[in-house]
Amino acid sequence: MIVWKGWGILAIVIAIVCSVAMQLLCDAVFGSGYYRSSRWAMPLALLLASGIIFFVGQKLNRKPGKVVIDKETNEEYILKSTHSLFWIPLRYWGIVTAVLAVWMYTVSP
Repeated sequence: MIVWKGWGILAIVIAIVCSVAMQLLCDAVFGSGYYRSSRWAMPLALLLASGIIFFVGQKLNRKPGKVVIDKETNEEYILKSTHSLFWIPLRYWGIVTAVLAVWMYTVSP
């Protein structure tokens, strides 16, 4: 089960699109099956995806909220849409993906 709010699902979509694009590029340039056998291709794809995820999350969070005034208490509330995946804001998924990419590169044989 995947839980997201707003455009939080983009974290997964961007990571998959970058991975597929890197696989197509590597297999076209270096030959079939190179993407799966290489040590650097998948971490690089995730590192590129992490930058895109972070900046998309930042851009979505810059949108101003709507100010609503409660008629009974006369208090102001700001209604702003949030974009998260598994309750983690989208921009932080960029950092998580970058850490995962570095970990994959350093741990892989």
